[in-house]
Amino acid sequence: MFLRSQVVVFRIGEEEYGFPIERVQEITRISEIHPIPNAPEYIKGLISIRGQALPLIDLHVRFGLKSESNCEFAIIVEINKKIVGMAVDEVKEVRVIENIAPPPVLITAPFITGIVNLSDRIIMYINPEKILETKEIIKIEQFVN
Repeated sequence: MFLRSQVVVFRIGEEEYGFPIERVQEITRISEIHPIPNAPEYIKGLISIRGQALPLIDLHVRFGLKSESNCEFAIIVEINKKIVGMAVDEVKEVRVIENIAPPPVLITAPFITGIVNLSDRIIMYINPEKILETKEIIKIEQFVN
């Protein structure tokens, strides 16, 4: 199975990932994060986007990656009809990619739905809907509401 898609390519640590552009509402620089007491570790806190408080998901934590950098950007996406921010180190580009292959069998992360093998790098194609489980989305709603 090979797909063609326009994606927002971003970096977390040394790795590159891509969200389908139709899932991205906007990209913003993170200015201030408001911590939420007793929130799950993968929630960095709340950010304000045009007067709306949105939960900010730390993709370093969510993906189980070590990080020594502060996330500078938030990619605002809709997950199960809820708007959330995804904290990333850098937004690299928006590009059309072809030849999105299924992930190898050993990749068991449910959110990695494809691999793009370019001549100079690999981009992991991510389905934002699968980053959080339904019970986690419900838990986030409790912190925000």
